[in-house]
Amino acid sequence: MPDIRATPEKWSLGDLLALQSLQPLISQYIPWTSWSMRPAALASVVNDLVLRERRTVVELGAGSSTLVLARAVRLTEGRLVSVEHDAGFAEAMNRRLRAAGLDDRATVRHVPLTAIPAASVQAGRHRAPSEWYDLETLRAAVPKNIDLLVVDGPPAGEQADVLVREPAVRVLRDRLAASFSIYLDDAEREPEREILAMWESQLGIPFTIVERISVGVGSTDGGFTPTL
Repeated sequence: MPDIRATPEKWSLGDLLALQSLQPLISQYIPWTSWSMRPAALASVVNDLVLRERRTVVELGAGSSTLVLARAVRLTEGRLVSVEHDAGFAEAMNRRLRAAGLDDRATVRHVPLTAIPAASVQAGRHRAPSEWYDLETLRAAVPKNIDLLVVDGPPAGEQADVLVREPAVRVLRDRLAASFSIYLDDAEREPEREILAMWESQLGIPFTIVERISVGVGSTDGGFTPTL
């Protein structure tokens, strides 16, 4: 029997409207998948980037969002570093960035997944991850003064009881700027909701789950998060 994998039906009318709004940042075909960040969520990140003039953007998990954010950072004269665990996909994304003339503002860095020392792992209702991005390689890849962090990796869709993305804030906390926003994709899932609660405790700022776009967000700037 063929393997049948359930994939979430995530897009709504709001996503189609958001995709239309993003068109000025899209000049070529982008391979959207059911696991990509929803257009409405991505448009919210771009709103934050432009309205708050974010200049040092780090994305964990490359994909369709990378090509959009690469164009968006030009609006603030910023730079995007996207972290990707798959070497072949990272190189493919870099080729696309070069072909689009975006490699002056954006790059995808290959950072493999490696085992996490048990002593460094936090766990709550869900299981702690057994692997994450290689810490030494990651810290060499990402800049300081990150003012916008987008967490959409490592892949977590097939690990429904694991806090796959929890280490992001714990590891990169000392790289955050004084003013920053953090977005966590797939916030409709229970492990991601637990992660957001843990990040609240670690950073001392509130996080909001915007259910209609499946994203969690926290910002030192407070106020309402610009969402579609």
